[in-house]
Formats: sequence, C-alpha cells, structure tokens
Amino acid sequence: MARSRPEDDSRRMRFTILKSMPPVLLTLMMLAGRGGGGGSPTGPSTPAPSPSPSPDATIGSAGGTLSVANGAARLVVPAGALAANVGLTLRATTHVPLDPHAVGGSGFELGPAGTTFADPAQLTLQFDEDLGPSGVDPADLRVHALNGDAWEEAAASTAPEGGATTASIAGAGIYGVRWTGPRSACSSGADDEFDFWLGSWNWTQGSLGGATNEITKEGNGCLIEEHYRDPAGVTGRSVSLLSRIDHRWHQTYVDSQGSRYVLVGERDGRRMVLERASERWVWDPLDSATIHFYAERTSDGGQTWTSLFDGRYTRP
Repeated sequence: MARSRPEDDSRRMRFTILKSMPPVLLTLMMLAGRGGGGGSPTGPSTPAPSPSPSPDATIGSAGGTLSVANGAARLVVPAGALAANVGLTLRATTHVPLDPHAVGGSGFELGPAGTTFADPAQLTLQFDEDLGPSGVDPADLRVHALNGDAWEEAAASTAPEGGATTASIAGAGIYGVRWTGPRSACSSGADDEFDFWLGSWNWTQGSLGGATNEITKEGNGCLIEEHYRDPAGVTGRSVSLLSRIDHRWHQTYVDSQGSRYVLVGERDGRRMVLERASERWVWDPLDSATIHFYAERTSDGGQTWTSLFDGRYTRP
C-alpha cells in the first residue's frame, strides 16, 4: 500500500516529512527524481567471518536458568535435558518475517544452532501488547517458533499473564510472540465491508507507479491481508479486521524499512475510512477496477483538511 504525500521541491523537505509518513512512500517519491550513481565500481570482497558469540550461560546436565534483557526472555532448562555442558546464547533478533500478526520487539534467537533438549525447556517471553496487531484480544497472543519462513505456535504455549507468555521448546531456534488468529469463522455482512479491496492491484500516484499490491482474505474469512511491493524492492504487509472488541475496523501496517502504524475506523457509505491521530485514510471504490486511495490531515479538529497523498489502485 503506497502511502505518501505530494513531493516537495526541496530535498530537505523530503527528509523532514519522513517522521510523519512511511519510508516506503518516500522511496517511491525519490525514484522519480534520482539520477545515476557516480562512484567507481569495486570488485567483490569476502567479509571476515563473524566470531562465535560468547555464551550467555553454560548449562549442563543439572539444568539451570538463563535470563537476558532484564528478564525479557527467560529460559529454564530441566535437569537431564542436556547431557553435557553447553554454552547457550539467547539474543534479541530482527531476523524474522515481515508480519503484522507478530508483536514487535519480541523476537529472540536461542543458540548455538543444533542444540536440542532431551526434555522440553520452558521459554518465557515478555512483550508489549501495543506492538501487536490492533483490535485483537491480547489473551490470544502466544509464543511461536520460526519454521523456515513460517511461524508455528510453540507447544504448550500459555495464555499471557503479566505481559508474558511461556511455551515448551525442544531446542535452538528463533522464537517470538504472535497472535494465534481468529478463534472462529467470520460470516456477518459487516465482515465483508472491505472486500472491495480484494484482488491484484497496480498502484499509481501522479507520475509515480510500478508498485503492486495483492489483497487476500484469510483467517476463516476474518482478515484482509495486504502484500505490497514497490519498484525498489520495499515490501509492506498489513492485516485489517473487524474487531470483536469495539466493532470497528483496525488495520496494522508494517514494512521492510521499519515503519509500523495503526489505523482505526469504519465503512462510510461506499468508502472505507480509517484514521490515526489527525489523519484520515480513505479507500473509495469508483468502480470494480478502480479505487481512489487518498489521505488527508486536519489541524483544526476536522473543519478543514489538507492532502497528504492522492493515488489510484487499478486492476492489471
């Protein structure tokens, strides 16, 4: 989903507005005016191998506890789970898939690779529920393990208590806190209010174009999932849902340049209107093949609005 405002003439302004807009859109703006590079090419180089990290704790057959990051991650290894002493590491990681269902900052990697426990260890992860998907019940957040490129709920993951959830794990790997997804199917008419966005789209904003967006319906018919990619290779993901908590539409957006933000609103006539702070973001289906997608900002409580960006989704 390209999300930007009209391009300013000065380069300084382009960087100033970064604080109030996703970087994915600034990238699109700069593509139109960026010239070729002027540096001299260099030959390939072989990076020096990274040294093995020093262990956070050495645990052996007697078992033990490893706690890091002021208790943000805590591992309890039972007696007999390890046959010999192992220097374990437990480090925060960002090497996780782009996923609006996950709780930001909750990823940890347990090493060294290949370590397994004869009896399951208990991993507890603290998290900030405000960095998870908006509009969901925090009670449905659980520890997940990364399997290839996909998350899988870890065994015996417990309901959160005191901002933490615990699971049984079999060994080294990447773990994080993630929403388990809808508990049941969503079949009311209101759950279909955003279906006009489903499908494959091209995105244009003035002379800027080339971005694509795949919008699918998943999660037992409860979730509108977005998969955005621009010409520079920047990717964006969002999940939109009709919350069972406040019965409003919530959208959580993340992208590969570190942006994350939340929009909340409702269907207004034929349009979907979602808001954050003093902004409103509008999807207006003009016909079956065109959506007018734009955003505006107010500084006087909604008396007047100024444009942030104005673009079109069109079906290829």
